[in-house]
Amino acid sequence: MLIVIRNWKKKCIRMGIVITLIIAFALAVPALTGLFHHYIPALGGWFEDEHPSGNPMRVEEDTKFDRALDQFVIKLQKFYHEDNQ
Repeated sequence: MLIVIRNWKKKCIRMGIVITLIIAFALAVPALTGLFHHYIPALGGWFEDEHPSGNPMRVEEDTKFDRALDQFVIKLQKFYHEDNQ
C-alpha cells in the first residue's frame, strides 16, 4: 500500500515546530512557578505543607459563611421540630 503525502517536508517542519513549542511550554511552566511562588499569592500556597500543631482539638477559624450556614441549619431544625409537634 502506498500513501502519498503532498508537501511532506512542510508538514514535517510544522509538526516539529508544534512539538517543540509543546515541550518548551511543558518545561517552562514548572520553572516559572518555581521562580514566582513567593511573589504570586495564588501560587504561594501550593508548595507549603501544613504542619500539625500537636493539638488534637485544633479547629479552623470560623468564617462568615460558616456562621451563616450554621444559623440556617439551626433555623431549619427548629422549623421541622415545630412542624412535628
